[in-house]
Amino acid sequence: MPVSDIILTMKRSIFLYLIFLFVLSATPVFAFTLSNFETPESAVVDADDGSYYVSNINGEFAEKDSNGYISKISPDGNTVIQKFAGSRKEEMILHAPKGLALIGNNIFTADIDSVKAFNKETGKPSVLLDLSSFHVKFLNDLAADSQGILYVSDTMTNQIFRIDTNKDYETTLFKESPLLAGPNGLVVNPKTRNLMVVTWVSGQILEIDRMGGIHVLKRGFDKLDGLDYDNAGNLYISSFEKGEIFKITRMGRGAITMTRSGLVTPADISYDRKKDEILIPSMKGNTVSTVSARS
Repeated sequence: MPVSDIILTMKRSIFLYLIFLFVLSATPVFAFTLSNFETPESAVVDADDGSYYVSNINGEFAEKDSNGYISKISPDGNTVIQKFAGSRKEEMILHAPKGLALIGNNIFTADIDSVKAFNKETGKPSVLLDLSSFHVKFLNDLAADSQGILYVSDTMTNQIFRIDTNKDYETTLFKESPLLAGPNGLVVNPKTRNLMVVTWVSGQILEIDRMGGIHVLKRGFDKLDGLDYDNAGNLYISSFEKGEIFKITRMGRGAITMTRSGLVTPADISYDRKKDEILIPSMKGNTVSTVSARS
């Protein structure tokens, strides 16, 4: 073969290889869909090592039936420890775990009238906070800020609580108001540090300022469940019964775009900021998916 032909063949091979690398880089390598969960309500990612955690209600939403648990998924999505935490009868058990939040080495979950935490490495119980004295009925979602403050919503009583993990888990009533209209999903606004809330009853997106004022950012949705921010300040929200996920620009104050539809009961979604993926637990579909936010 002439030298010129060899050079041309090498150039073509390099060109094809570069195309392959480009396609590979543009593809969400880590995206997956896993099944066999049992009423998965919330899914979060550990920013430290990329592991995922999933709360499984596995029964009635507000019944103390002792059969809930938390699953752990490896960063590549290939390994699932189905009953990682909360299912050992000789330890602290879970009934109907919902929202999840990570602070330090603890994975916290809201469980009817208590907030419980487990070591994220071992699955062993570490914290039990009984909120029954506040007459709670349906603790739902959790949100943590960068200072170790944990917020928890009670959807049925229109209450949100503040837990200071730095002060022996001091728990106080943060906000109570009919304007909360069934507070469900929570997240801390990374820009204003205000608490963002999506409501189940009124289908609104709320922002609670530092003085306790409640501001309606968006309305007109149906049965909102979860919410989270991406790195660019876009807010993602899930409409549970409609099976839809929306993106709202400008920290939740801008334009609204539907990014996903036809989903089966997307519950407490969250965002993986390292992989640019949305974590979607399908409560009635018993699956957990990660999908690229760029597609």
